[in-house]
Amino acid sequence: MAGVAPPTKPPRSVKQPKESSGLLMSVIRTLSASESNEQRDREKAKLEKEYKRSDQRLDELISLHHNDLTQVMQVFAKLSATVTASREKILAVKENLQACKMLLHCRRDELKKLWLEGVEHKHVLQLLEEIEQLREVPSQLAIHLAKKQYLQATKLLVSALSLGDGSLEKVEALRDLRNELQAKKQQLHVKLLEELSHHLYVESTQDVLALRRQGSGRDMNACASPFQRASELRASARGKARRNLLDVTAFPGTPSNRPGLSPKGSAVDAFDLSEDIDFTTTHVNPEHYVAIIIECLAVLGKIPEAVESLRVQMQSELLGVVSRTTRALLDGVVLQAPITGQAGLAGPSLWPVPSVVSIPNGPGTPSQVPNGDGRHKAGHGSGSGNTQPNHPLPELLYTLLDQFRHIAEGHRFVLKRMGQTCEKYNLKNIRLYEISDLWSMVQAVMQLVLTDYLDIQNTAADAQQATSSFSEQSSDISSYFSRRKIQRPKKTPLFKFEHSLNALNTSIAEEQSGLKVHADGRPQRDKLLICSSDPHNITLIFIPITKFIEEIEMATNCKVGVPCTLNAFLSDYIKEVFLGRYQSKMSSTIEMVTKSPEAWRGIITPEQMRELRRTRPLLLSTVAVDGCVKGLHQLIMALPVYTEHFLGIVSNLLCSYRETCQAAYRGKVQPESEDKRIFSAAFLKDEDISRFIKSLPNWANLQAQKAIHLQRQKRRALHREETTDEESPEDIRQRNEKEAEILASALGEGGVNHHEIISDVKHLRSLALLQESMEWFAGCLYNFASELPRQSPTQPVVRVMSEASPVVQNATVDGLQQLAKEFEDLADTCLLVLHLEVRVQCFHYLLPKVKDYGRLADCGMDSQEPDPKVLELTRALTGCDEALTSILQPLKCKYVFEGLGHFMSKILMSVAQYIDRIDEGGIQKMCRNIFTLQQSLTNITMTREVALDHARHYYELFYLTPEEILSGVVEKGPQFSELEYMNAFQLVHRSQPDQDVTALNAHLTRLSDILGEVGVTV
Repeated sequence: MAGVAPPTKPPRSVKQPKESSGLLMSVIRTLSASESNEQRDREKAKLEKEYKRSDQRLDELISLHHNDLTQVMQVFAKLSATVTASREKILAVKENLQACKMLLHCRRDELKKLWLEGVEHKHVLQLLEEIEQLREVPSQLAIHLAKKQYLQATKLLVSALSLGDGSLEKVEALRDLRNELQAKKQQLHVKLLEELSHHLYVESTQDVLALRRQGSGRDMNACASPFQRASELRASARGKARRNLLDVTAFPGTPSNRPGLSPKGSAVDAFDLSEDIDFTTTHVNPEHYVAIIIECLAVLGKIPEAVESLRVQMQSELLGVVSRTTRALLDGVVLQAPITGQAGLAGPSLWPVPSVVSIPNGPGTPSQVPNGDGRHKAGHGSGSGNTQPNHPLPELLYTLLDQFRHIAEGHRFVLKRMGQTCEKYNLKNIRLYEISDLWSMVQAVMQLVLTDYLDIQNTAADAQQATSSFSEQSSDISSYFSRRKIQRPKKTPLFKFEHSLNALNTSIAEEQSGLKVHADGRPQRDKLLICSSDPHNITLIFIPITKFIEEIEMATNCKVGVPCTLNAFLSDYIKEVFLGRYQSKMSSTIEMVTKSPEAWRGIITPEQMRELRRTRPLLLSTVAVDGCVKGLHQLIMALPVYTEHFLGIVSNLLCSYRETCQAAYRGKVQPESEDKRIFSAAFLKDEDISRFIKSLPNWANLQAQKAIHLQRQKRRALHREETTDEESPEDIRQRNEKEAEILASALGEGGVNHHEIISDVKHLRSLALLQESMEWFAGCLYNFASELPRQSPTQPVVRVMSEASPVVQNATVDGLQQLAKEFEDLADTCLLVLHLEVRVQCFHYLLPKVKDYGRLADCGMDSQEPDPKVLELTRALTGCDEALTSILQPLKCKYVFEGLGHFMSKILMSVAQYIDRIDEGGIQKMCRNIFTLQQSLTNITMTREVALDHARHYYELFYLTPEEILSGVVEKGPQFSELEYMNAFQLVHRSQPDQDVTALNAHLTRLSDILGEVGVTV
């Protein structure tokens, strides 16, 4: 029976189908419709068979459920007996109660008196217990506060105060205790506000400071530091806290009789702020801790005061964050200063964990640590190349911005919790501050910080000016006799209270808040600076501060075209202060280096040449101007938003410097009046002539050699092999002869006076210096313009404030390239002047005059000595070579002196038409002159000048008779041009004692016939 399941009652809704009635009706219809007995018998047999089957099924069911039926009957019997017994007992109880009622009715007054006394004694006992609880509240409150269990302490204090103001209100003996509890409530309120502020402004920023001390929080290798591991643990705990804060319910035991503190039924009731008994640290779950503080303030009814306190203390707390961060980084700088010399060996140094050191700071004197060891990460800016290495200001800024972000996140959470708490306790008339209020205070504090570090008041210049004015004695004697203001004696106080208790407490509070007070009571902020105040500090912090401004504008939902206050402050400072100061400084610098007496003579030192990778010197003034341009390029990289402004400054300064350089060039080539100008410079003044000279082969060869030289430098930088094609000697001879012939014909019109040449070698050296400097400076400007990102004509410009490389308008870049082209043109002009000046001096010294080359026969001259003019020319060429070789590059020196032999040869051969007579002594004299010139040119070019041999061979023709000359032309071919042969025949004819014009004409006709047959080959 134990294994048999108890019987189950079928459900009432289930009804068995009534099949018997349907079967009976079918049988009746069958019997009534049957026509024979056989059919009825068959139906009868069928019915009997079904009855037997039903009986058999019934027997089986009875045998199967017999035990269940028996069990049901037994249970029913037991229940029936139990019900009967219960009825009898209830009847007996009713009879007993009726008897008790009769007995109690007889002694009603006595029982009522006893009941009243029991109620009274119970109330007295309850009051005594409550009094005992109130007496223990201060000690329990102290225990909870020591463990930072503020929620339990608050609930205990509020329940005690509600008890004292309720049933125990009229107990006079508890007056002192109630006053003490009221004081405890005020102290708890102040403590909660301090804890909330401490957690918002100190605890939330400790991780940032710890990581900054250990090493930059942006370092990839700092993830293994214990601070970061602790931060990760705290972050995971905060994540759990955020999930737990979604399931918070109302406090159990919150007094409901206090007005405004009864939680209403809403979704906020789902919060459950439970405080762990052993909860003694705030780092495990900071969000939960802040939520508990806000809940405590709500229970105390101090939410409006807390909101106002947070709003009022924002600026002072943020200034305190700035002061603490500066002190922490200063301690790190001071501790790390002895090992800064090893930074280059061990890589970027880390901020050590500073010890707790107080840095004294006198009134009005900022604490400064110049050349501090700081860091700047390139990942925070775009343009990181502009930031000085090991500068502490970017580190301070990054740390402050990270802390402000943490503080803003904390305020967002506080506002969210306060809103939920106000909804929970139905506090409708409380106006919370907004997150935009915090960002406004952050902007105000950042403006103060920028004012300190950017020297907006120009205190450095004022101090320098004051120092210089103090050191200089006044030259105005009337200042000693001017009326002065009478100085009143300064009143000194009779008593000093700086060591009193009140003064000490005030100084401690001022030190903690970072504020001082003037003598008149106005607040004065203690300027604790991590580096000296300098306007150029903006280049270190502009990109990160602009990114932070974008975050602020996004957080405060600033409209397009309406910047935030910090953005407007920074923009106004850069446009109105920084750009103006920098432009004036640049102008004064350029003016100083260009207006000094050594502006166009002073050259850079060998150390500077190595730094610039130069083999030839440059003008100091040009290098100084290039330094200004590079400084502006660094400013463009540091302040990309103001690229157009800086490029405008560059263009103005370069235009001024271009005019100065052109004036310096004119001062060298045109030192006096217009009628005494230099011939070579005046010759190049015509643009057509300048273009013509640049089209000559030697100039094209110079440009090709420059391009090859640049390619070689690039290949050397890329460690590639040099493969260049050298020019053949025949090609060199042909282009030199072509240029010599063209220049000789162009310059040979008229003579050249002495005042039309540059006889002072110093002027030639100055021109060479100017050429090298202008060419180098033009290349620097081309590189500067090519590095600027130009605006694409197809894509629109989208300007982002913190964009590291904004596009520049094409007109601006084209203007810079045009300025570079003008400097390059000036350099080319200087080189062409030097090239022509050497040839003009050859004309001046070699082109004959009547008294010089009129007679080279029977004049008693020494044929072994060269002509004085030739000696002067050799001295002039040697001086030019000495002056230019040390200044110009070898390619340019080669351009200046190459082909000079062909040019001299042309001049010397053209001299024959100006000689009246010549004999063997005169021929030897001319050959001696040619040899002297050839020797001098060989010393300059370090190659034998074969072209002068051609001139010597020409003068050796005068040893021959006209018939011998014609025979040589027929046998060897013409070696000279027809004009040169004609001049030779005419000079030979003039040198003969009996001059036969008919013979001369015959010789010239024969020459023309011979040259017409064989052709002229020169």
